[in-house]
Amino acid sequence: MSNRNDWLDDINRQIILYKDTLSEKEYKKYKLRLLLCLAERVAQFSHECGQCQMFQQDISTLVQDVGNLIHLTDKQRQKVYFKSMDKITNHLQKQHKLVNEGYYMGIGIAIGSGIGVALGAALEQFGGGIPIGVGIGLAIGAALDAKAKKEGRILCPKETSVTSSTKNFKIVAIILGLLALAGLAAFFFFRQLG
Repeated sequence: MSNRNDWLDDINRQIILYKDTLSEKEYKKYKLRLLLCLAERVAQFSHECGQCQMFQQDISTLVQDVGNLIHLTDKQRQKVYFKSMDKITNHLQKQHKLVNEGYYMGIGIAIGSGIGVALGAALEQFGGGIPIGVGIGLAIGAALDAKAKKEGRILCPKETSVTSSTKNFKIVAIILGLLALAGLAAFFFFRQLG
């Protein structure tokens, strides 16, 4: 356990050093925050997952390569760098059931839109069904995202200042979805009266 913590502390120190020396644009370009999240998750699962143990070496190599990637404009090495990060991310998502923040909300909106189109077609109000479907999909997606966060299954949780704005966005989106639903219900109610 101490070995794993030492490894993670070393990775963290190196990434903090990069954060202090690189421009914000370069820090984002090379996805160093994601790389740190991947390192934390790989360390978390390495005691039970052989693949995660092997990924520790890959992450160490990626962190060391960042300095070279910045100074050299070798597109092939950059491609390998990002492919390696994708491989680790895919493993964590498939084998350990981790998801990106907002994953379920995006799926909920997409499915809700489809259901809304079908609902609008059934009611002969194509534009009317979409907001209902999106509102329902958004609410379900937000609930599933909250559940994933509570279970600790978010791959790379956003930092607190961003999380509060994301939380506010979710609340506003849910309220707008419910208002759209209420507006459409009122529209159909008064349409039946008239």
